[in-house]
Amino acid sequence: MLLAFELSGEHGTLPRAEVLACLEALHVAYEEQIFSDSILVVDVPRSLESELLDRLSKRLAMTHYLYKVHGMCAPDKAAIEELVNKTDFGTVMNEGETFAVRLRGAHPASLRKNDLPAVVGECITRRGYAVNLAHPTQTFVLLFTAHTCLFCLLLRSVSKTHFEERRPRSRPFFVPGVIMPKVARVLVNLSGIQPGELFLDPFCGTGGILIEAGMVGARLIGLDVQKKMVRGAHANLHFFGLSGDLLVGDATRIPLRDKSIDAIATDLPYGRASFVSRSRASTVESHRVFPERLYQDALDEIDRVLKPKGKAVIVSNSPSIQYLSPRSDFQLVEEHVYRVHKSLNRYITVFETAEVKEGVS
Repeated sequence: MLLAFELSGEHGTLPRAEVLACLEALHVAYEEQIFSDSILVVDVPRSLESELLDRLSKRLAMTHYLYKVHGMCAPDKAAIEELVNKTDFGTVMNEGETFAVRLRGAHPASLRKNDLPAVVGECITRRGYAVNLAHPTQTFVLLFTAHTCLFCLLLRSVSKTHFEERRPRSRPFFVPGVIMPKVARVLVNLSGIQPGELFLDPFCGTGGILIEAGMVGARLIGLDVQKKMVRGAHANLHFFGLSGDLLVGDATRIPLRDKSIDAIATDLPYGRASFVSRSRASTVESHRVFPERLYQDALDEIDRVLKPKGKAVIVSNSPSIQYLSPRSDFQLVEEHVYRVHKSLNRYITVFETAEVKEGVS
């Protein structure tokens, strides 16, 4: 079965990466078919259950809609009409159900978009089904990329209202410069965390990433060097009905057992009025090199506590973070650049810990 995702246009690479990470986290086998013009199409098992689609749509942050693809053709009127006429609507609709036809994506300028729904609708009404534009039982969508038209059935819409409800200023504890909920959810999804697994943010701050991990069912551990941040994160989690183990501590000395954490996502302290423990920085020179040492030592600790094949999603203000990994067993999986505003880019780097080889403890 071909499953299409209409991605948000807010970033070039993150929406696709998030979808693929969620499919893997939900153990859905897939093969990517198309990625073009904010449309991602993957081939998934035909037996994909409705409950799994619900979980997928509720988890995603940078996707608008999920569709089942019933056919593909060139983006011209004759080819579209032929494709619709060949469709077996008996496998899609029950007797007495109604339908509507919508257009989505970047349709070619040569097509008169106002004509297409009527043309497709006429093809379907000839099969005995009635149009209901206000409250259709089924919604068919002509989904366009630059070179292809996909004839789809709408399966799920992805709501974004809950991210607005969890915006930082609506929480009991707030400080400026934190990651917004939608991006925090993407970080959580890139980590591959699954419900019931143990998730760590070793620089948890106000708890924004922890909140999103909790919303997908993870068990939470947060660490921060500032007591006020830990207290604030606890208040924020409680406000949304979540709980976790929040600790005051140093991310370069994480008080957890080796290989005990399933997934990690964190926003490293940088630039902004960030506070980090300077217990190791007692000279002018050490103050200057301290951020790099902090990141390297923290990465080594993250590698230590992560289970084999576990993922760590690291946000920093510099692409150089990927070059700090050779001291550990990390493998670089992917990197994304996210523009916050004209003077700040966030670099999102995904690492994976090495798999334990047989016979090696």
